[in-house]
Amino acid sequence: MVHMNQGQGETSYARNSAFQSAQQNRMKLLIEAAIIDLGSNTNTLLPQKVVIADLGCSTGPNALALVSIAIKAIQSYCLQLQQPSPELLVFLNDLPDNDFNMVVKSLVTLRQSKKPLVMIGVTPGSFYERLFTSSSLHLVCSSSSLQWLSKVRV
Repeated sequence: MVHMNQGQGETSYARNSAFQSAQQNRMKLLIEAAIIDLGSNTNTLLPQKVVIADLGCSTGPNALALVSIAIKAIQSYCLQLQQPSPELLVFLNDLPDNDFNMVVKSLVTLRQSKKPLVMIGVTPGSFYERLFTSSSLHLVCSSSSLQWLSKVRV
């Protein structure tokens, strides 16, 4: 299996991931559209709890980029509709060899604001295994991980 260089060194993913960062920024409009779609497809404007997963979250400065975009999109959508923000449950997934210690240290930025309530879990594992229970996710993000699949999961 291919995995990234850990830590903060000169050859680490954290210092050599500008391309991936730009890719994640381009996903902003897609994530915002998905949030609007989620709100329009439910009986209420948004569920009281929204569950988000980032498959292939990486480590370093990009680790929280996609979920941060999703959280801001949810806050903006709720503000527009004058609706309280739902509680958010975020799952960060990557291969078990990922530097999750570094990811966990950066979680403070997501938890600084008390509104909305954001709870975070780490789900190490491969796409070849089942990672979540049935019908448990509202939004799944993945920017540059799925290309590593060599076969379709059965």
